[in-house]
Amino acid sequence: MNCAICMTTSSIPYHCCTSDKHCLCESCCINIISSIINNGKIALLLSNKIPCYICNEKFQYNDLPQNLQSDLNNILLTIPKTSKQPQSIQEFNYYYNEFNQLRHCITNKKFIFLTQRHYDLLGKAIEIYIQTLIKSNPWNYEEIWLPINDNNQNRQKVNIFISNDFRTNTNGCLILIQGCGVVRAGQWSRSCCINESLDIGGID
Repeated sequence: MNCAICMTTSSIPYHCCTSDKHCLCESCCINIISSIINNGKIALLLSNKIPCYICNEKFQYNDLPQNLQSDLNNILLTIPKTSKQPQSIQEFNYYYNEFNQLRHCITNKKFIFLTQRHYDLLGKAIEIYIQTLIKSNPWNYEEIWLPINDNNQNRQKVNIFISNDFRTNTNGCLILIQGCGVVRAGQWSRSCCINESLDIGGID
């Protein structure tokens, strides 16, 4: 059959919608799906909201080249199974490599944006990850919640981190304050922590 886009004959056509006439060759299929992923529209594809490029029917993603289907399945693994607030980046099947870069546990690929909620939940898990590092070697910072000795459960609190010589150092005190928004202690930029590295967006 001929590809509906480039018109080349394909021995293994891939259907882009329910119509048997609207088939794609492997090359065009890969280009289209890769473009959807790279443009941050994969959630629309997975929720059947991407129209067929020919007739505007719902784009079919179950009939794809094997490597593309495998890529999509691995991306789906970054959606935590738990319905509660995920507490670790491992629940998203991500990890930080030796260069402090966020990578997929299976494919070792960079972060793929799905939805804003998914992004925010991962960002919260990264916050927990970073602040756990702050309290570990080589920093060994102490975590303090402010206001101190406040037993009011309804009052919003914030955590800060102090070095182990904070109470004894008489030479002065250096205070580092992160920016506004969603970032917390240990971060300068959530997007850099996700898309670049912790060395750029957070602790170093």
